[in-house]
Amino acid sequence: MRNLLLLFLMVFITFSCVKGPSKDPVPTLEFKAVSPLGKATSASQPPRDTAVLILRYEDGDGDIFRNSNTDGPNLVYTTYAFNVGSNKFKIDGYPNQATIIQPANGYYKGKSIKGDIYVPMRQFRSSDNVKVIKFTAFMVDMKNNKSNTVTSPVYTLNF
Repeated sequence: MRNLLLLFLMVFITFSCVKGPSKDPVPTLEFKAVSPLGKATSASQPPRDTAVLILRYEDGDGDIFRNSNTDGPNLVYTTYAFNVGSNKFKIDGYPNQATIIQPANGYYKGKSIKGDIYVPMRQFRSSDNVKVIKFTAFMVDMKNNKSNTVTSPVYTLNF
């Protein structure tokens, strides 16, 4: 009987810690990584910055993605460069916009979804003189619900 009680308690504790799917129609983001930060080179183009921004998302109604490119951008990410004179981060260039399209022909619409988004970034800083950077990002869903803004760690570049 005691073993049965212990087994019941262990199962109860295990399943009580499992987080259920989100029902919130406002999407949430979590910063995962920027990888790999580097320079792309080719014979036909000059060297340029390259990286992939990886964000984890969760959306209770599945409308975080756009139906098509004509719906406009839904992801905004910004590069910040550290300014030694002011001892603060300042926007480097301008915010970048991307359109993340609904996968699987709209299969996710109306469903609670979560996963990762991989966003290729090219020439993410204004010049090679910028060595200390960080990124911010947010998304806007089809109903214009704005997600939280996520911030990356600070990166010191050696290229």
